[in-house]
Amino acid sequence: MKLYPECGPCMLRRVLLFCVNEDDETKRRVIREVCNLFSKRLTGECTTVELAYERNRIVESITGDKDPMRELKKISFDAALKMYPKLKQYVDGVIGEKKRLKTALRIALSGNSLEFGAQDHEPNIDKLEDEIFNAISTAPHIDDSSRVIERIMKAKKILYVTDNAAEVVFDKILIEELDKYAQVSIAPLSRPVQDDASMEEIRKAGIIKGHKIIPRGDSIGVWFDKVTKDFQKIWDESELVFAKGMGCYETLSEYPEKTAGKVALLMKVKCVPVSRDVKAPLGSTVIKLI
Repeated sequence: MKLYPECGPCMLRRVLLFCVNEDDETKRRVIREVCNLFSKRLTGECTTVELAYERNRIVESITGDKDPMRELKKISFDAALKMYPKLKQYVDGVIGEKKRLKTALRIALSGNSLEFGAQDHEPNIDKLEDEIFNAISTAPHIDDSSRVIERIMKAKKILYVTDNAAEVVFDKILIEELDKYAQVSIAPLSRPVQDDASMEEIRKAGIIKGHKIIPRGDSIGVWFDKVTKDFQKIWDESELVFAKGMGCYETLSEYPEKTAGKVALLMKVKCVPVSRDVKAPLGSTVIKLI
């Protein structure tokens, strides 16, 4: 997805989240350097992920902090982990193969709300359980669930591309169902970036056993210019790919030849530019084959 004018203020707003542990002078220096970057790169030809990648490198080079959102990630992850037994009990109570898969899809989708820093969205950890079960009971605005379920039941190899750190707890519910049908590989980020999941969260969620874990690189979403060779290989081999979050939408929309109808996108629409681009209301959810 190419940059919309609204993307600039949102990306700048996140800089303060990344600098939460820094003194005021460091924050000012980071903002000056990022604004200098924006003055050159904030064009209709640049993609959101390209600019975010360059911004993140600037922040890290000045602060030296490779994981500035660690505390927010821990708080949200711990809150999500407390919900796992109740979510597992919920899906175990569903009778019928397809209904169970549909419920697991909704649970995984609900976890995509656990993202910090989006311009038009902020999760409420204190009311997380209410928000999650409300999301599970609400039909997605774009809902290709039936088609996705048919693909699940036929697939032999499935790739699961993660998004937010705490979200992997909800992904675990769906992955446990996918395990009944196919060999599932999981692709977190190779290292901490923003509030996205890396190997640490995959380990903490307990979803390493029985799966290939393929770190995909250090860019949000799936930016094929930056992915690892192992990820590229498993992408090509997989018959179905689950891609979580707006970062995946923003990157994969630039690679239609790579998706070819085998990608199930699961995301909550958290900003106006993505809402406009995907043609779904702000705050709605999407399960879409692309």
